[in-house]
Amino acid sequence: MPVDDRIYQHKYKFLVVSAFSSFIGTLDASIVNVSLPTLSRAFAVPIDVVAWVVLGYALAIAATLLVVGRLAAQRGYRFVYVVGFSLFTLGSLLCALSASIWQLIGFRVLQGIGASFLMASGPALITRAFPATERGRSMGMLGTIVGIGLMTGPPLGGLLVTTIGWRSIFLINIPVGIAGIIYAAKLLKILSPDHPEIKVNYLSGIYQGGAVIFLLLFLNRLNSPGWSHQSLYAILALSLASLAAFLWRETHTDYPLLGLSIFTYRQFTLAISVMMITFICTSSNMVLMPFFLEEILSLLPSQVGLVLVTVPLITAMVAPISGRLSDAIGYRLLTTCGLSILTVGLLWIGTLGQHSTRLDVVMRLIVVGIGAGIFQAPNSSAMMSAVPRQLVGVASGLLAVARNVGITGGVAVATALFSFRHSIYSESMAPNKAFVKAFSWVITAFAFVALAAVFLSAIRDNRAVKRTPP
Repeated sequence: MPVDDRIYQHKYKFLVVSAFSSFIGTLDASIVNVSLPTLSRAFAVPIDVVAWVVLGYALAIAATLLVVGRLAAQRGYRFVYVVGFSLFTLGSLLCALSASIWQLIGFRVLQGIGASFLMASGPALITRAFPATERGRSMGMLGTIVGIGLMTGPPLGGLLVTTIGWRSIFLINIPVGIAGIIYAAKLLKILSPDHPEIKVNYLSGIYQGGAVIFLLLFLNRLNSPGWSHQSLYAILALSLASLAAFLWRETHTDYPLLGLSIFTYRQFTLAISVMMITFICTSSNMVLMPFFLEEILSLLPSQVGLVLVTVPLITAMVAPISGRLSDAIGYRLLTTCGLSILTVGLLWIGTLGQHSTRLDVVMRLIVVGIGAGIFQAPNSSAMMSAVPRQLVGVASGLLAVARNVGITGGVAVATALFSFRHSIYSESMAPNKAFVKAFSWVITAFAFVALAAVFLSAIRDNRAVKRTPP
């Protein structure tokens, strides 16, 4: 029996492993978002500092994913999944034992490194396990699992924070992580490494990670009164120098970490750009909405979780339908319509005020969830289908890097802008009014940025056309 046919026979087992890793990653992210106001009070730190609980996790993923993607090709899927679940579980335990905000942020970085192992190979594993005619459906199914993780996190996190305390949101990962180690070790024996002969370019990984970390630090501290202009410019210079070193290294080595030629595939470049812009815009709502619900609507964390479940719930319902449709009618119409709806939802969220109700928030989040659900599966399928098979591992790693750079960029800029605008409005307004004004300003600004993603999606091809790699 041909190798591909034998792999296709076990495709749903591989989907389970990929889905399991996606579930634990999204569950953790959504649980932590609900707890941010509680952590802010527990450690007596402002929004732009507690945001690093999210940023540290996502930054670690973005800084290590390309290296881990190469390790996956060299050592195999079984290796990266077992290591990923192990590091993630250890990081979760240490987060629960943290005695300060900086310890928590540091252990979230360890947790993020584990998550990068789990995320590096998910789309590549699905692309290898499913034939091209079923890829959109499989991406839609994975989107459903991601939605379930996001959907479970807010109410579960809110309930745990309210009844047990914030440490419990990390302890709950431990049994899930142990199960993941056992499951991946058993199910992935059939898959041999894709490219055991390749070498991992760790120096390129250091340069790429430095460029991302310094850039996000610059964006997050841009309006911080405790940082001088000289310090900020020095951080930006370090980011640019790291990026230049990475580009030079990639073009002067026989073993590039990324291989810049992948960006010659126009449809891939458009798809990944659209996705990054989308995550930049939606992450502003992700990080600020829990504070709005607690500060302005006076909801308990458990109630906040029930409200925030709206977006992943709607996304999980819509994503499989959109994935199946993309197999039949192509990508362009679905992704453009989804992004347009999402943009309208963000603009509508920007109209929330002091006298808004819980229903007002839920209605707006429903619109965002519909847009995200329509967009995600077709765009992921378009991205992975736009490159030849030998590049799907690189494309998979880039997909996850772009997603996490988008999230970290959005969170860093959104929290920095919010703190800056809030300080200005607080000089002449009551606290709640100043909060709402700053919240609305930031969300509306990001909604207009989302229009760029709508335009890029509208000019893409409707089907991916593969060609010979340069």
